[in-house]
Amino acid sequence: MKTVYIIDSNYPADHYAERADGIVAQHILKALGIQTDLRLALDREHFRKAVRRALRQGCDVLHISTHGDDDSIAVCNDHPGSGLPEGFHWDEFVSLFQGRYDAPTALVMSACNGASTRLAQAFAAARNRPKIIIGSSDERYPADYVAAWALLYRRFKRKGIKRGVAQRALADISAAVHKNFRYLRWDDGRKRYLRYPGTGARFDIIERR
Repeated sequence: MKTVYIIDSNYPADHYAERADGIVAQHILKALGIQTDLRLALDREHFRKAVRRALRQGCDVLHISTHGDDDSIAVCNDHPGSGLPEGFHWDEFVSLFQGRYDAPTALVMSACNGASTRLAQAFAAARNRPKIIIGSSDERYPADYVAAWALLYRRFKRKGIKRGVAQRALADISAAVHKNFRYLRWDDGRKRYLRYPGTGARFDIIERR
């Protein structure tokens, strides 16, 4: 890997309580000898700038650390009760990747429901998309993400960002952290994302909307 670009847009309360995992992920990557670049995105404008910067730099992995649900992700100043606009619904989030620069090889979503089927569907309908999306399919604790990414990046460092490597990393994460992590792999032939692990099979196909 050349570099992992981290965008941390957790709520102010998360940073105050030292449970925002972007900085922790940066330290894990440094310990593994992986080059990393961390940006704190405090609002929508700076989140957009951070994504553009990551794509312009041509990072191998874009790591997003924030809050999320099945439809969207939040940004730092979008904390409950703020009265500010919502963060980014998936269609708008995917639009951030549709400039002249290629999407990263892997998108690591350190957010609740970060590997949402709806996110995969939004990317499938777009021109630029990551080959791999990794995240959870439900709500997880910050410590779960920290443990998961340590296992993932250790595999990526040793073997590269490949399908089999991601599968083995997911097996490690499922065994050591929680079974509700998954990865979505783009299939050029089928023109859609495949979900691993699938329900009753190795892969499930995620249909376009």
